[in-house]
Amino acid sequence: MIRLVRAELTKLATTRLIYGMAAAMAAFAVLTVAANILDRQGAPPLAADSLPVLVAAPVTLLSGAALLLGILGMAGEFRHQTVTETFLVTPDRGRVVAAKLVAYPLAGITLALSILAITAAVATGWLAAKGITPSLPEPVAYALGHVLLGAVLAAGLCALVGVGVGALVRNQVAALVGVAVWVLLVEGLLMSLLNAPSSLAKWLPSAAAAALTNPGGAGLSRLAGALLLTGYALALALIGTRLVVRRDIT
Repeated sequence: MIRLVRAELTKLATTRLIYGMAAAMAAFAVLTVAANILDRQGAPPLAADSLPVLVAAPVTLLSGAALLLGILGMAGEFRHQTVTETFLVTPDRGRVVAAKLVAYPLAGITLALSILAITAAVATGWLAAKGITPSLPEPVAYALGHVLLGAVLAAGLCALVGVGVGALVRNQVAALVGVAVWVLLVEGLLMSLLNAPSSLAKWLPSAAAAALTNPGGAGLSRLAGALLLTGYALALALIGTRLVVRRDIT
């Protein structure tokens, strides 16, 4: 199993996908820091304890990037027909999917940590250029730790969801469009049009991810969001794995 996970990580490292995604996320992180520093309308002035707020800016998109990474990692095998060679080398399809369910969350977590490190470095440097020396007293360090923990958990679990969706749908375009429709129309527009109560909306997958990246308000707690998103991820992974094992790959 370890060799299969290592093979998946090696396969990912030899493609342009992860590097292109990392570059795009790094650029977005820099832009979010710039926007938060330059446009302070309605926000408190910058201070030595502003670092957690600046670092937290790109975490929601990082979850989406990890979800995308998981979908492409699984469904991309079927789109490019590399799944045939993969299953010829490892006929146990369940082990192959299981390896992806480990490898891509690890890749998502690594991506999130890398972009958060870049965000923190840019924010620290920009604050220093404005004559503000970031400080991390215990409450600020605690808040920053919560931001990092939530971002890492969300990235790992969203990548797991992505692999499950890719295994379930198999068609890469359909999987990407289906996720976009679900998030934008079902969880967004439809819930709004139906005036769905927050007690219902907060149990949906996006709300569970938001509880990790942006906790508070009327939503779930970080722990409840993590458990709920884990449940969604495991359910999709189990169903998707069963379908991959049972269905013909052509």
